This record gives sequence, structure tokens and C-alpha cells, in this order.
Amino acid sequence: MTTQTILEQAGIPLLLFVICMYYGLKLMILQDVSTIRGKNKEPVKDEKAYAKKGGALILFFGFATLVMTFLLFVDLYVALAQIVICTIIFGVLWKKMNDKYGA
Repeated sequence: MTTQTILEQAGIPLLLFVICMYYGLKLMILQDVSTIRGKNKEPVKDEKAYAKKGGALILFFGFATLVMTFLLFVDLYVALAQIVICTIIFGVLWKKMNDKYGA
């Protein structure tokens, strides 16, 4: 397999992985909640906890996307099922985190 073939088949998931890593690490290191919430939203209850948990969730989603990228070469349906399940888990955990630490 050449690099071009890999990028044609897995370019978008790899790009999503890089974006998730960027925002997840930026959120965990800088603890700048306005990065993902926007500047116009009301402040969160516990900014440090929100940044830590939110960054961890974004990193989880990024790694799930990376695993899906490798599964694309094995079986497309397994990869799609895996990313759907991880997206649902991510959404539920994000909602719980937002209710607990959010505004």
C-alpha cells in the first residue's frame, strides 16, 4: 500500500484525529474553556474540571477515530459500527459532563 492510497482511504479520519488531538490537548494544557464553548456563552461552574474532563473526552474521541481509521482497512462495517458506538458514548458522557460542570 502506498501513502497515496492510505490518504485516499483514510485522509478524513486522520484529519479528524489530528483536530481532536489539537483541541483536546489545548483544552487540557491551557485550560481555556472558551476554545470549545465560545466567548459569548456564560461561564462554567468549575473551569478546571470542565477543561480536564472535556479534554479527556475529546482525546477519547480522537483515539476512537484513529482506531476506526485502521479498521477501515480490515472491514468497513466494523469501522462504521465502532465510530457510531463511540460517538454515542461521547455524546452521553459530554452531556453528563456539561450538566455537572457546565453552566
